Amino acid sequence: MGIVALPSFPVVLVTVDENVMTAAAFHFYSFDPPHVMVGIRPQALTYQLILKKHEFGINIPTTEQLDIVQTCGAISGREENKFQKTGLTPNKGRVIDSVIIEECPVSLECRVVHEVQFEGSHRWFIGEVVAAQVDEQYSRDQALMFWMRQYREVGKVLLEVEKRK
Repeated sequence: MGIVALPSFPVVLVTVDENVMTAAAFHFYSFDPPHVMVGIRPQALTYQLILKKHEFGINIPTTEQLDIVQTCGAISGREENKFQKTGLTPNKGRVIDSVIIEECPVSLECRVVHEVQFEGSHRWFIGEVVAAQVDEQYSRDQALMFWMRQYREVGKVLLEVEKRK
């Protein structure tokens, strides 16, 4: 599956139903069988949608999509349609009922197999990867990464962000 195409600390665009949000709390859970985990704040619309649908898409943007990632992380899906605001194209998943993003070179369709109730800022959802689409021209070094409050590409800091209050 497409799981080997993911960088170490990718920023992801999480899709559920027809909503999209930016998440930096993402990691591998298992390579065989393929499972991923994503951390979502309980106050986010995406959290409520995952609880309702028990599925999500993980879409890996490239470094050229930094503006889109920032927009999807700065506004709420309760207030605006982020697909319309960013010009992203929602495509119906092959297996899940939620959409994936056409412009992202890697999209993973996931079914929730476990929710981790943790007393922290995020709740973690473990998803079984049930389908993957990977652009043949995609290379992991094209991925946008995030750690230490900085957006990065391999070997370069692209943007440092202020800490959320």
